[in-house]
Amino acid sequence: MCASTPAFLQPSGHRGGCGGAVCQGGRVLDVPAVVAPVQGRARRVGLRRPPSIVLVGLLLLAISLGLQHRVLGAFTTSTIGDVTGDPDLFGWWLTWTPWAILHGQNPLVTDWMHHPLGVNAMWNTTVPLLGVVLSPITLTAGPVAAYNVGMILGPVASGVAMAAALGPWVRRWSARTVAAVVYAFGPFQVAHASAGHLNIVWAVLPPVLLYLVHVLFVRGTDKPYRTGALVGLLFAAQLFVYTQTLALGVLMLVVTAAVLAVRFPSRVRERLPGLVRAGAACVGVFAVVCGYPLWLILAGPQRPKSTIRDPLYGVTDLANVVVPTPLTAARLVPTGFADTMRANVGEQGGYLGPAILLLVLILVVTVRSTPLRLAAAVGLISLVLSLGPEIVVADRETGVPMPWALFTEVHLLGEAEPVRLQVVTALCVAFVLAVWIDRIPAVRWLPGVGLATLATAFAVLTWLPADAYGAREASTPAFFADAAQHLREGDVVETVPAVTSVWDGGARPMRWQAQADMRYKMPGGYFIGSDPQHPVLIEAPLSAYQQGVVEVGAGNPLTVAPADAAASLRASGVTVVVVVPEPGVDTDAVLSWTATVTGDAGSRVEDVWTFRL
Repeated sequence: MCASTPAFLQPSGHRGGCGGAVCQGGRVLDVPAVVAPVQGRARRVGLRRPPSIVLVGLLLLAISLGLQHRVLGAFTTSTIGDVTGDPDLFGWWLTWTPWAILHGQNPLVTDWMHHPLGVNAMWNTTVPLLGVVLSPITLTAGPVAAYNVGMILGPVASGVAMAAALGPWVRRWSARTVAAVVYAFGPFQVAHASAGHLNIVWAVLPPVLLYLVHVLFVRGTDKPYRTGALVGLLFAAQLFVYTQTLALGVLMLVVTAAVLAVRFPSRVRERLPGLVRAGAACVGVFAVVCGYPLWLILAGPQRPKSTIRDPLYGVTDLANVVVPTPLTAARLVPTGFADTMRANVGEQGGYLGPAILLLVLILVVTVRSTPLRLAAAVGLISLVLSLGPEIVVADRETGVPMPWALFTEVHLLGEAEPVRLQVVTALCVAFVLAVWIDRIPAVRWLPGVGLATLATAFAVLTWLPADAYGAREASTPAFFADAAQHLREGDVVETVPAVTSVWDGGARPMRWQAQADMRYKMPGGYFIGSDPQHPVLIEAPLSAYQQGVVEVGAGNPLTVAPADAAASLRASGVTVVVVVPEPGVDTDAVLSWTATVTGDAGSRVEDVWTFRL
């Protein structure tokens, strides 16, 4: 390495000189392989293969398509995931963002659901940045296709970011590729893909933060204001994908800085002035770009006025660290054991497994690599923090306090789910593996190379995902596809069934509204918000009319007066009720109830019944 580069920063395989690179100003400059001097002139030598990062991306895309093969044959009529609630929600928001921009509406506040009060988008998983990026697909093929494309490309983008971020520490692309695959398709990503969490499978920020650790804390930057401004823009972009990832990512960036300061105290004074300047530029740019979204979060309309969920819900179950779910191929425990762990399978992404844990421990003890050991330390901290305010084992609360308890009363950060820190743990595992695999060829004892390779391959394969990704039917009644022919401008439509937060099927009416190209508003919704009577809402409150639907549809006695039901519809501004017949529901009774409430006999329109107030 060049004389000005600290020894502990030297990537594997680069010690002892600059090799075939050129040293200039303390930096290593690669000489392009495509140019060779011949008789004093440069000429191009043949056709160069695609850049390695492109090949990594293509490999990740092939894996992602293979894992999601069930949806490929019905790309516009089925959604990726084992449930439909969140896929339908994301389909709605992917439609809303470009529609709002094209129609002069505010994309961050909407009354197209939960009408007339509306919804504060910044308190919801609205992914407006992805809404813009995927808008060509949404506007041509529809929200279901856009959601599926996003779910397929999210792990690919995350893995590519991981491979690129490893550049300062890992030379061999084979090692970077393994790390990219492990990060993109490890237990954390697999779990959230099964739940349809589009906002989480786009886990690009953590690898970018890994690279920023090198730029800001390790190498240092000679242009702190420019670097800080770029980081501010990066944080702004993440705010428009998922705010929790941003909050937790910044927290772990601070933790990493503290770990480095403890390990290299002599470098703190040298780095501090540049970090202060970069931090000021970052905060300034972020505040300018995100001033309005931040106001919506802190003081905007319809934000939640109380704690959203139990602090012990979104935590890593300690059993999950060694017990895989059915989404992992290699399982030595009965499949049903995962059902005894905290939360649902979509939040059980904390699996490390005995093989990975043992391998990381051995590497920390035996491999003389400061970056490897520091990554393991940060990974351990992220794992401990992800356990939440107290240890939970097999869904049993032990009462043993944990460090996250310090954050539960911190405004906004206390609303974050520490279980989402599992992505940092997965990133650190991938980093450790990459640094180690990069070094395996340098093992001097030849049989040791084979042994090390086999042991590492075995550990990696314990994270192999099972062929268990689901694809759920997402067809829409024909009426909604032709809504422009049947509804008037300004209509507010109450649908039967109503929108609920039930994971399996509850948000279907939101998909119908999206596929109707937002032709109408609706009083229902699946969202995080509030109203004057409820400090926290996860779905729109059930109206008196919908309460009557539930009762007559199940064959139960009515407890709601028709006049009260009619008043509830008028209070929400409803102009049309659309009843979609469903199996297991007494449709005739629902139609009779609706006719009584609305004063309209109803009309059969394509495959639904409509009643105009």
